[in-house]
Amino acid sequence: MRFFELLHTQQVAALIICAVIFLILFGVTLWVLPLSGPRARALNIKAIQQFADGIEKGDGPFPLILALIIAGTILWALFYILFYGFSEVIL
Repeated sequence: MRFFELLHTQQVAALIICAVIFLILFGVTLWVLPLSGPRARALNIKAIQQFADGIEKGDGPFPLILALIIAGTILWALFYILFYGFSEVIL
């Protein structure tokens, strides 16, 4: 039991806010990405490969936000493992 019971509520609220911010950023990123369709044609992304059902592979740069999300996930996992390894906590 914790001395301050409000601390549980504050931590849960902070985690929910972080998750909502991540979901908003990820949703906006996917909405803005020129994956295929009229937006890709408007941005002059050349299709370099044609697949069945009209799916095209475009020649475009890898989005920065996706690279940051992947790098952040890898760093979080690494630091999570190291933190619990050095603190000698039995899970």
